[in-house]
Amino acid sequence: MKKIFYITLAIAVMLSLKLNAQNVNSQDSISKFQFRVTAGLNIGGLTPIPLPNNIRKVKSYNPGLNPSIGLEGLYKFHKKWSVGINPRVEYKGMKVKDSVLYFHTMIQQGEGPEAASFEGDFTGTNYTEAKNLYLGVPVFVQFTPGKKWHYRLGGYFAFLLKPEFQGSVSDGYIRNGGSKGEKVIISSATFDFADKIKKFDYGIYAGINRDICEKFSLDLSLQWGLGSAFPSTFTGISFPMHNVFAQIGGGYRF
Repeated sequence: MKKIFYITLAIAVMLSLKLNAQNVNSQDSISKFQFRVTAGLNIGGLTPIPLPNNIRKVKSYNPGLNPSIGLEGLYKFHKKWSVGINPRVEYKGMKVKDSVLYFHTMIQQGEGPEAASFEGDFTGTNYTEAKNLYLGVPVFVQFTPGKKWHYRLGGYFAFLLKPEFQGSVSDGYIRNGGSKGEKVIISSATFDFADKIKKFDYGIYAGINRDICEKFSLDLSLQWGLGSAFPSTFTGISFPMHNVFAQIGGGYRF
């Protein structure tokens, strides 16, 4: 999938360089450009792929409210083919509660001078809440076989503007230091890994778009992160976490 991302990005860059060499003041060139204001809601999660065996059961999931707003530019270089870019500010988040078994993590129990920190394998209930604000930039090639439907494939890259990743563990115990460590009963403890999230994300972008009138269109798209949201040196979570989000929205063409 990484090859698709880099190939699409290379195509978009080459087409942009070609555009700069043309006379954009001519009427023919202007007619090939389209611009839209886009808005939507992201639904998904920051998740391991696939779910590891030590996540035994998902008790609840709440996608939360994750708005997205941006500006899309599209250049039609063929009767049925276009290339586009859609810079946008968007939230990606979720709330999830699950039962875990020997789930490696870092937690803090209590507050102030009496607070105790542990790193090890936790068994019990885990609750995680994430809400990260990104400047995302999907880059894509669009295929339009008819008049109303448009199909898109490409990649995205995103810059983290404001991180939030925190939660709690309860009703269980932690093996301090590892699976054979001292057993410590945990009635309730917290964690906050916001400052550990990487500043840059990238992945695959795919979407479908339908015109409902001259100016308005409806969108459905998917962003699938290829890289982990946390660096490989971070030991608070023992497996890669990926941003996987679908977006439902629309756009106004001007």
